[in-house]
Amino acid sequence: MRISWGKRERYQFTAGGTLTAWAPPCEPAVYAITYKQDPKNKPKSHTVLYFGQAENLSYDAPPNNQGVLDQWACSGGDVHELFIFIHPMPGSTRWQRSRVQEQLVSEYCPDCNRY
Repeated sequence: MRISWGKRERYQFTAGGTLTAWAPPCEPAVYAITYKQDPKNKPKSHTVLYFGQAENLSYDAPPNNQGVLDQWACSGGDVHELFIFIHPMPGSTRWQRSRVQEQLVSEYCPDCNRY
C-alpha cells in the first residue's frame, strides 16, 4: 500500500505494516506513524500521529518510536493499532530529511510531534 502526504510538495510513503511488528531497514528516510480513526467505515484512511526522520531507521527510529508508543498507551490507545509508513531518501542529508519532516509536521500538526 502506498499513501501520499504533503500539501506544498507531495511525498510517497510505502506501508511498513504495524509498528509493533516492524523491522526497520538500515536506510535514511522520513517516516510516519499512523492509526485508523474509523477502521470499520474507512479501513484505508490513516491519521498521522508522528512524522520522524532518521539516517538509519534500524538504529535511530526505535528510541523515537518508544515515546510515541508510550504517549499512545497513556491516552488509552492499543499499541497494536499503530502503523508505519516510510518515505526512503537514499543519499540524503539530515538537513534534507528534516526539511521534509518539518514541512509535513507544519501541514498536518500530528499530536506526537508536539512533545
